[in-house]
This record gives sequence, structure tokens and C-alpha cells, in this order.
Amino acid sequence: MRRIAEYGWAIGIIAVTTGLALVLRPYLQTIDIAMVFLLAVVVVAFRFRRGPAVVASLLSIAAFDFGFVPPYYTFDVRNPDFFLTFAVMLGVALAMSQLTGTIREQAEESNEREQLAAALYALSQDLAGATTLQDQLGLITRHISTAGKGEVLVLLDDGDPDPTDHAPELGMFDSVAVRVAAQWSRDHGEPAGWGTAHCAGAEALVVPLRSPSRVGGIIVLRPEKPDGVLSPRRRRLIEALADQAALALERGQLAERHEQARMEVESERLRTALLSSLSHDLRTPLSSIEGAASSLLEGSDRLSDETRREMAQTILEESRRMTRLVANLLDMVRVETGALAVHKEWQPLEEALGVALVRLEERLAGHPVETRLAPDLPLVPVDDLLVEQVFINLLENASRHTPVGTPITISAWPEGRSVIVEVADQGAGIPAGEEEAVFRKFHRSTCADRTSPAGGSGLGLTICRGIVGAHGGRIWLERNGAKGAAFRFTLPLDGPPPATVPDEALD
Repeated sequence: MRRIAEYGWAIGIIAVTTGLALVLRPYLQTIDIAMVFLLAVVVVAFRFRRGPAVVASLLSIAAFDFGFVPPYYTFDVRNPDFFLTFAVMLGVALAMSQLTGTIREQAEESNEREQLAAALYALSQDLAGATTLQDQLGLITRHISTAGKGEVLVLLDDGDPDPTDHAPELGMFDSVAVRVAAQWSRDHGEPAGWGTAHCAGAEALVVPLRSPSRVGGIIVLRPEKPDGVLSPRRRRLIEALADQAALALERGQLAERHEQARMEVESERLRTALLSSLSHDLRTPLSSIEGAASSLLEGSDRLSDETRREMAQTILEESRRMTRLVANLLDMVRVETGALAVHKEWQPLEEALGVALVRLEERLAGHPVETRLAPDLPLVPVDDLLVEQVFINLLENASRHTPVGTPITISAWPEGRSVIVEVADQGAGIPAGEEEAVFRKFHRSTCADRTSPAGGSGLGLTICRGIVGAHGGRIWLERNGAKGAAFRFTLPLDGPPPATVPDEALD
């Protein structure tokens, strides 16, 4: 329709020029009239395509001959000099139409490339921010729907021989022609359906998701007006967007497979480390338990009450040590697999700390413990069982790595929208350079003057980091003055605080 309108405009411009030239004929020379017609041809060539410009050139020569070359109103040319004028007019008109047409085509191609680059850039920018496959598919659908002006369905290749079996969402495959086009496009990796040479009778355009390695699926576009014409420019844009989408999807799938492989390697490494820790750390307590138990059985008559009590105490302590080790291993697995569930409630921090101190009363018997909690310490949204475990791990770590008799200080104070908690000791401290390494799995510090028995699994601080991270906070190590270590962690005060303080919090 647009092309027909351009021919109509070309004829109209020549008609208006002819009328104007007839009015000016008494006042202008014949050669001047020819220049007026040449100007009209230039205007048509500048505004419209090459076809209307050629038509305008021929009509201008005919109108000039008919109305302005004696004898008037006939096509009889008695003066042969006018043939040269006609030839020059035709040559100039065709040259101008060719030149302006070329310029217009170049401008249109440049505009098309600009639009294509802008569309590809917008799609790539949006896909770069997508984090899931569903987000990517939604963005691809939106961009191609805008470019193609129709409904879009993206089908990824799942190995099914018929890609249309599981996609009744938009009713696109009710037509047999569309189903055939979809199957052909997937098998051959070429567009099919509406506006193409393959299955042209289909009511939808099917474009394959082509990547350098394979065809990863198809994109089906059902236009708003299936009886319309798909311009080559719009088809190229849709195909370019499909190719960009295919590359992005393949990158995402490769990244997902790489992450899965990395997680499998990490899981295997963790499994190996857990088995190694079990075989190493359980051997000592098991040997102690076995030795004490066999001595009690074999020499119960010869052993004094004090000796039997010591052996029973050894069995109890080593059993508790094994229990702590197994509990740490299970907690580590929960942290590593993401199965650590946090159930937050607003409550005083003193409750979790008090329970931890009671549970470690025997363990901390040789260490004076001082608490310094700020008087304006607010309620905190925490999982009390998990935060209690953080206190237990940090206090056990402090008692294990400091000489008997050295104090342990527990402090807490509000700062901004968080509460900062500190567990500090007066031991030998952590060697320089190990501030971050102490939080790695199975890491054991190399501090020099450790006088209390070792036996840690190297998982306590790693578990603390996982629990604090699950609460949205962070944990780090600082030096406690001239000697000793201070572990600090934050507990964010997220969300609105409770309207009233529970009665049990005031007891």
C-alpha cells in the first residue's frame, strides 16, 4: 500500500508542476520550463524510491513535450534540437533518481543496522541481569514479541521428537501447518512458516535457537495480523534476536553445568575431608574409651575406687568429645548443602548466651568469664538455637586455645541497624596472616602456647560463619590488644521490632 501511495505522490507532483509551468509559460523560456521539471524529478527522487522517481522522469518529459514544445498539445516534435533536450532531461532525471535512491537505501540500511544493534544491545543487557532460566525466557519472549508484533512462545529442546507436544499454552499448534513448520525448523535449523519459503502457509513464524554447537529449541511468533507481509528487515531483526537469545541460553546452560560440576567436586572434596576427619579425630577418643573400658572389665578387682572413677571419667569425657565432633560434622553438612533453616524471633540476646554458658559450665571452669552487655541492648531477630551454637563454638574455641586461668570476655552493643557481639580471650592470639584462614574447614591454628588439650575438629568457626551468614550478618577476627584474639559478629536488626516485649523477656 505504501509503494502505491508513493507512485500516486510522484504523479501528483508532476501534475502540479505541469499546471504551474502552464501558468508561467508566457513568462519563461522553454529551457527554463525544462529546469522546473527537473526540479520536480529531484524532489520525487529525494522523497520516494527509485521506481516512482523513474516514473516521474518519464512523465516530466512527456508533459514537457506535450505542453511546452511547439506545436503545443501534441507529441509532434518539429525542431530536432529538442531531442537533445529530452535526452539530457531523461539522463539527468535518471541519474538524480539513481543517486538519491542509493543515498536513501544507504540511510535505510544504516538505520536498520542501528535499530538491530540497539535491539541486540537491549536484549543482551537484560539477559545479563537475569539470574534464572525463567527470567531469561521471559525477557526473550518480551523482546521478540515487541520486534515481531505478536504472541511469542519459546520452546527449549528437551529431546522430545515432537517439540509441540507439551506447548498448548497459546493454542499456536492447533494448526497442522504450524506444527509442520515447527518440526521442519527444528530439524533443519532454518526459519519456517509465515514470511518464509518453507511452509509459507503457516499462520506463525518459527525461528530456531541456533548456537555454534546445536539447535537448542525454537521460537514461535504468531503475528497480530497473519495476513500481513513480513518485511525482510523485521525478519532479520527477529532472527538476530533469536540468535542472541540462543547464545545467552547456551552460556547459561554451560554455566549451570559448570556450577554443578564444581559443586560435585566440592561435595566430593568435603566427603573426603569428612571421612579423613572422622578417621583421624575419632581414633583417639575411641582408643581412650576402649582402653579404659577394657581395664575396667579385666582388672575391676585390682583397681582402686579412685582409678575406676578416673577411667569412668575418661570414658565420659571422650564420649562427649565424640558427640561434639559428630554434631559439628552434621552442622557442617547442613551449612554446606544449604539445608540450614533459620527461624527468627525477636528476643533478648542474653537468653542464648545464658544457655550456652550453662551448657559449658564444666568446660569453662578454669576460665573466668565476664559479660559486658550494653544496657540499651535491643531485642534481636535470631534463631536462638543457632546463635546459642555460635556462642558455644566461640567459647569452646577460646577455652581450648588459651592457658587455664586466663579470662574470657563476652561483650555486645548496638551499632546502627545491627548488634555487634564480641568474644575475646587473653591467649597467644592468632598468627599474622591466619585471620581469614581460621574460618576454613578443618583448619587448626598454630598458636604456640596452647596449654589446654587440643582435639578440635577445625569446623567450629566455619559453622559459626555459616550460621551468622544465614542471619544476614558477618563474622571476623581482630587482635585483642597486645595478646589474645577477639571474634566479632553482627546480627542485623531487620524488619520492624515487636510492638510489645514478651513477658518472659522481662523476667
